[in-house]
Amino acid sequence: MKQNFIIFLLTLFLVPLPVFAGNGTIDSVLSVIVPSVAKVETIPSIKNTSFINPQNGIHNGLEAIFDIKTNSKDTYDFILTSTIETNSGVQNGYFTKGNDVYLMLANKDYLPDLADISDILSENFNTNKNVIAYPVIKNSEVKYIHLNYRGALSLKIENKEKQNIKVVHTIGAVPLIDTYSLKDDSKGIYEATITLNIYRRP
Repeated sequence: MKQNFIIFLLTLFLVPLPVFAGNGTIDSVLSVIVPSVAKVETIPSIKNTSFINPQNGIHNGLEAIFDIKTNSKDTYDFILTSTIETNSGVQNGYFTKGNDVYLMLANKDYLPDLADISDILSENFNTNKNVIAYPVIKNSEVKYIHLNYRGALSLKIENKEKQNIKVVHTIGAVPLIDTYSLKDDSKGIYEATITLNIYRRP
């Protein structure tokens, strides 16, 4: 009889008991996770296109404008790269002379040869048909840092953890001396593509 009583007690303890006796509440929390993200838009501007004075190569002004918004103070790297089309494919449009950065614009209808690009990059100009170089203007609001990105000269924007940035990338109006010539540079559209690359640091 004593043995049966012990079994009965053990059976009572093994039966699941209700969580609440009487009234009670319990929550189930639903949540969504918003990841860190940066959104960039190109702002169209009348200064995306300009007209050159054929006598001296001076244009009316060029600007590439990017509007950057982020949803956190995570640190991002914003890197500007440039490309131009040549007879031998795509080349980097940026180069330096001393402490200054320049951007080459290449003729779309009469693509320059690599020899013409090399001439502009050399110390002494000889002939550089259908490619014109203009200075990159430093922006007082955004600090540009020169760096070698994937083997090519690039510009890194220092954002200092700001969540809203407008990057105005201005190209000077006066060509680098001896890179424009009425004799060597054919009529047509001269252009370069500016790309803003975004990377979030770990």
